Amino acid sequence: MSGTSPLLPRILWCNSQHSKELEQEAMILHIGERVYWGAPEVIYLEGTITKLDEATQSVLVHIDRATPNSAHLIDTTISFFADGLAPLKGGSPPGTTNERSTEHPSAHKLSDDEKIRNAAAVAVHQKYGYTLPSEQEHAMIDQVAQVINGDPEMRRRIITSIDEILMREK
Repeated sequence: MSGTSPLLPRILWCNSQHSKELEQEAMILHIGERVYWGAPEVIYLEGTITKLDEATQSVLVHIDRATPNSAHLIDTTISFFADGLAPLKGGSPPGTTNERSTEHPSAHKLSDDEKIRNAAAVAVHQKYGYTLPSEQEHAMIDQVAQVINGDPEMRRRIITSIDEILMREK
């Protein structure tokens, strides 16, 4: 235990259809661990955990990588709720930078179709990372976008959520 203090486990409960038993899988964050928040298709922040507060379930992260529209946050330390972060597996995703920007650029202007495509890309990348062959990745993103577009309520919720995220960046 190289001096790291684990945050209280975040517990995910899974209920199997074939069994009435509940299984518990603990996810523990540690000081010094690389984590990320968001998705590079919209807004993305990546950095190293510098402090954990078990009582409030909050985590301080020193940001060292971000999407260009959030690059003004590089070299800052930001507080997150632990359940909003994910451990970084592998390298940083494409479309991110480690160069701090002195300007706070205006938020992206995206059409509703671009928002849906970005949401579909987020879903594919969260499930498979950035390791799929390009053709397979694009085909999966197209399939997810079709599913989203086929459900008017889901489409509306996704567009509204992305609009709210982008408004915060202004």
